Amino acid sequence: MGAKSNYSNKLYEDYEKVCIRLDTLMEELSNIRKDHKNEIKQLKIEYKKETGNLNKTIKQMAETINSLKSLIEKKDQEILRLKSKNDRDSSNSSKPSSTNGYKKVIVNRREKSDKNQGGQKGHKAHTLTNKLTKFIESGDIEEEIIEINKTEKNKNKRYIEKVVIDIKITKTLKRYRYYPDELGRYNIPEYHNQKVKYGNTIKAISVDLMNHLYNSTDGVTRFINDITNGGMTISKGTLALWNEEMSNCLESEIAKIEESLRNSYYLNHDESQIKIDGEGHNILCACNKKYTRLWVHKHKSQEALKEIGFLPLYQGIIVKDGTNLYNPFGIRRSQCISHILRYLVPYYNEIKHKAPKKMKEFLSKYNELRNQKIKQGYSSFSQDEYKSMIREYEIIIDEWEKEMREDTNNYLFDDELCLWTRMKYDNTGTNKNNKGDKNEILYFLKDFKVPSTNNDAETAQRPTKIKQKIGKFRSLNGAEFYSKIRSCISTYKKNQVNVLQALILALNHNPIII
Repeated sequence: MGAKSNYSNKLYEDYEKVCIRLDTLMEELSNIRKDHKNEIKQLKIEYKKETGNLNKTIKQMAETINSLKSLIEKKDQEILRLKSKNDRDSSNSSKPSSTNGYKKVIVNRREKSDKNQGGQKGHKAHTLTNKLTKFIESGDIEEEIIEINKTEKNKNKRYIEKVVIDIKITKTLKRYRYYPDELGRYNIPEYHNQKVKYGNTIKAISVDLMNHLYNSTDGVTRFINDITNGGMTISKGTLALWNEEMSNCLESEIAKIEESLRNSYYLNHDESQIKIDGEGHNILCACNKKYTRLWVHKHKSQEALKEIGFLPLYQGIIVKDGTNLYNPFGIRRSQCISHILRYLVPYYNEIKHKAPKKMKEFLSKYNELRNQKIKQGYSSFSQDEYKSMIREYEIIIDEWEKEMREDTNNYLFDDELCLWTRMKYDNTGTNKNNKGDKNEILYFLKDFKVPSTNNDAETAQRPTKIKQKIGKFRSLNGAEFYSKIRSCISTYKKNQVNVLQALILALNHNPIII
């Protein structure tokens, strides 16, 4: 019994130990579960937090990507805009041909003809034979007969004559001998104060070469030296004095030109930059089919035009490009259609908008129809014709607006919108910015006496640009002398007057008053 009781006690103790151990393990397991639960809870919190941060980062990155995409698109648009700007020249924009640089641009707007090249049937040929008669009839030609192989036997036989037309350059010297009058006085004119001086012919030739035929002062001195076989070596200073003298002798011509322009029904106006001793100045131009006047001024502004004094007195129609420079002057203004046609080019040629192309065709069509009407003796379109044109114009303008609304992201949008605004609104204040030019742009349809382009003014300005490439204006006085001389030269050419002969007459104080 004793042994059995001890064994039972032993088992019971073991059982109690197992129960205690089990309780301990259960408690540990409970603690572990509790700890795991807390860890899982903490991990969930951290996961949620990290997920939130990650989503925030993803969102920020998406926004950054979208922003970069937008920036890239803007940069692409800017690149296209700058490329478009860089590719523009006198053929597809309002830029003058002088800005084309080394890029040769030849604008040919003539329609292709079915006619063969060369002179057409019935065209009177301009040959040396025709000119020979004029030379002989003029009486100012030196004629020499050279007989070849003539003998006593053949002198009465028919000969074959060949004619060579040439010029002979000779130096002349005139000696003016002044004798005293009854009182012993020598009445010598002021222009003969110098013992030896150059004559007016060589002066006129030099002025003509510099201001008409685009020669530099160095080129003129070399030419004069060559044709006189070294007999006349003229300095640059002397040439400058001759320009001044010529300018002074042309004052009466200038006064007549200004008077005629002031009374003109319309005037073409343009302005161009020049450099005088390295500083920027401007050549301002007023002209019509018969007269040209150029002025030099430091500034290109309405105040400058007022200071010149010509435009404030003018009461006619001013033909110009898109500048507002001339808005206070004249009774009304008309814009150059050639400029508008060039402005339209990028919008139908580059971004393929249809309305600008229609507008170009509209302006070209009715300008051509206008020219046909002028040949037929008309001075304007009929009221019904004009109203029909305006309706057609407004339809194109509305189509253009719709196109722009559907395409606001093109790289030329701002420029295109600006041009559309100019062509949509008139200049009477209906546009809040008062930038509308509709009346000015369409004025060529109302009055045939006014040219549809400003080409005459641009043509009058071109020689100055050429001169700037050959030589510089070293002083304001020199530029002003040039402006007067060039004004007269341009006027002479428009009126088929021999430029050289006119300059000689001016130096002889007997100018041709056109």
